[in-house]
Parts: sequence; structure tokens; C-alpha cells
Amino acid sequence: MRHLAAAILFFLAAVPVCRAAGPFDLSKPTQFSPPILSEQNNLKEKITAPLLAPEKTPAKQNFAEKFFSKIVIPLRRGPLLLLPVLDSSKDLGPNYGVMPIWALRDDKRKAISSVLAPSLNYNEYLRTTLTYRHYFFPDDKQLWVIRGSWSAVVQRELFLRYNNPEFLGTQWRVNAEFRHWINGKASFYGIGPETSRGDQATFALNMTGEEFTVSMPMKRNLYLDFTHSYYQYMTAEGPVPGVPQLKDKYPGIFDTTSVAKNFMVHRLALFYDNTDHPVIPKNGTYAGISAAASRNGLASDYTYNTYTAEFKHYCNYKQRDHFVTALHGMIQDMRGHDTVPFYAMPVLGESTGLRSVGDGRYVGGGKVVFNIEERITPWRIPVLNFFSEFEFTPFLDMGQVFGTLDDIQQKQFQFGYGMAFRIVIRPQVVATADLAYGREGPNIIIHVGYPF
Repeated sequence: MRHLAAAILFFLAAVPVCRAAGPFDLSKPTQFSPPILSEQNNLKEKITAPLLAPEKTPAKQNFAEKFFSKIVIPLRRGPLLLLPVLDSSKDLGPNYGVMPIWALRDDKRKAISSVLAPSLNYNEYLRTTLTYRHYFFPDDKQLWVIRGSWSAVVQRELFLRYNNPEFLGTQWRVNAEFRHWINGKASFYGIGPETSRGDQATFALNMTGEEFTVSMPMKRNLYLDFTHSYYQYMTAEGPVPGVPQLKDKYPGIFDTTSVAKNFMVHRLALFYDNTDHPVIPKNGTYAGISAAASRNGLASDYTYNTYTAEFKHYCNYKQRDHFVTALHGMIQDMRGHDTVPFYAMPVLGESTGLRSVGDGRYVGGGKVVFNIEERITPWRIPVLNFFSEFEFTPFLDMGQVFGTLDDIQQKQFQFGYGMAFRIVIRPQVVATADLAYGREGPNIIIHVGYPF
């Protein structure tokens, strides 16, 4: 009860800050609706300002500028940063290595045209991992992503993505992805909110498939969204020798899931979105509802429906971009989950809303999650025209999984809190290190992108 009261007070304390940009204010245009020219120019200046030709170094630099000026290497095509990688996951332990980040400039556009971020890591269980990442920015909105990864043990990935929130100069949004992934980090703890760390079993999840989403503009800031996805899943032996294998601890589940299963899912969503940027928002509101369906015999091995409601709100204090309060809430309910493999059910963990625990920590027929962050930007750092913002972000996560909506109980909410450190590379890349803590101890996460 004490934790729930603290969370509610934290949420309520943040709400007054949001009055400068109230929810569902249809009088304020965004880049997704026909904006007036002055606002459009202001947005463009915000995005490209850090990328323009370098100015003379000011007489007095802040700490961040001094620090980054020492570790950034100026090259003809663009600045190069050599970053050490050090993180530790709940499932695989410490991981360390190096990640060079090279921002390639387009002198004609006076902007970054792409970011190259390969990495070389070492982990006790996965051994050496080589990863290639390349982000392409044809303009201030479009994004192409290529990512490939190979580990000496189990882990593999090939990921391709295209995203355009203004397809062919219109307000139509398009996102397309292809992914082949063997995830050696996967763990299973059982189903339900009362599982314990001692229930853990290691396994590798093989996943191959594609999806695309098309969002059609309706009334101002209102969109109708259609998503098609097709994936094939299969479990295999995991890489962690000190943890029981899925096939040994849950033999009945492994017998079912170790055979490849097909999932074709179609989702229809209706959402409102007046946020000011598709990837790095600082203002506005997103609210949406969706229904997804899979049908046995229609290129799928299972029949089920999934219903989701999600809300995001970004409150920019006095519109100065120094303090942005980010709120997020989601509830998801799967009908027919009794016949579905655990890996296709709603999940709560590291990348799905509760950062203090590992991916896959909680699995259920549904989930509810709330998050709040205070994204504090003490400096904008145009070091060699590379970094534009540096953020410190305290956060609070809370959530639980459930069998049915009637099973939601206050005492079963799990809490996590911590601090994120972020570098925002405009126009569309966010490098994040999250230090989270919860009932089961700490978790350190290195990833790309905002959590919401």
C-alpha cells in the first residue's frame, strides 16, 4: 500500500507541470497535421540547429562540452566517438566491450545523413558478439535501420526497418520490418504474477518474420492504423549452464514449443497523436486503442484476440526543453491465451515496461503497466556538431500481469525505479543507459531509443 500511494503521489505531482500543453488540444497543430509555416520552420530549426556548420568555440565551456571534446575524433566525413560498453543483465550477467559511433554529415542538407554504430562485446555465456548497426536519415522524418549481430554462442540477428511518418509527402504513416532473431537471453519463470526467481529456466527463442503498418489520417491528429505481421517461433536450448534448461524444468512446455509454430496476426487501431516528433517527442499526447486477431488455419496455428489501450503524454515545462515529464500507461488483455505458447502471451520485463527485471520475467494473459520519467536536459552539446542533448532521467515503473481483468490486485503490482542517462543525436537516435532497481535487485540496460 505504501508503494502504491507513493506512485500515485508521484503521478499527481507531475500533472500540474503539464498544463502548458494540455491533452487533446486540437488548436495546436503538429508536423502530422497541416501546420502553419512559422511553426513548421521553428520545428525544423530545432531539429537541424545542432547539425549546422560549427561555430567558434565559446570562451567558456561547460563540463559536458569539455568532456566530449576530449573523446570525439574529428574526421572529414563527420565526428567519431569511441564509447566503452559496460552493462549487466539479470539473465546473462556482465557484458563489456566497445562501440564506435560515427556520424556522417551531408554538407548539402547541413545535417547528419547516417549514423554508423558497430560494437564488439564479450559475455561469459555468449562469448564474443559482433554487431553492425547503421541508421540512415534521408530527411528529418524518414528512418532506415540495418542491424546484424553474431555471437560465438547462440545469439544471431538480422533486422531491417523502414519508417516514414509523412509517406510521399502526405500525412500517411508507414512502418515496415523484417527480423530473424535467435535470442539467447530468453528466460521463462512460469505464468502469473507470483512466480519467483527460483522458477527460472534458460532457453533460446528463434523468431523469423515480417510486419508492416499503415496509418491513415482521419480528422486532425486522429489516425486509423492497420498492421499485418507474420512470424514463426521455436524454442531451443539456452546458453546459461548454471540455470536449468527449459527442456528439463518444464519438459511439457518445451515439447510443445520446440516445434516451429506460425503466427499471422492482423491488428486494427484507432489513435490520437499530436506529439511533436515521431521518435524524440517533447510535447503532446498519444492515446490509442487496438484489437488484434489470429486465426488457426489462416497461416496461423492458434486462435486468439488481443485488446490494448495505451496512453502517452509529454509535458514540456515552459516550453524550454529542459524539463520534460513523460507519462505512459498501457493495459493489454489476451482472450484465448490458455491455448497459446507462453512466448506469444503478454510479457512484463526489461524492454516491456518494468526495467528492474529481465525480459520475460512476468508472463500472463494480460498486463497493466504505468511509467513516469522526468527527462532533464542540463546541456545541449554541439560538440563537433554531433551531440545535441544530454539527459538525466529519473524514472518510476509499476505493473503486473494477470489471468483475467478480474485478477488485477493492488498487492501484486511490481515496482522499479532508477536513473537513465541519454545522449540524443538528432534527428532520430537516442542512446540510453538505464540503471534500475527493484525487489529483485539492480539491472543495468544499454539500448537505443526511448522506452516510450
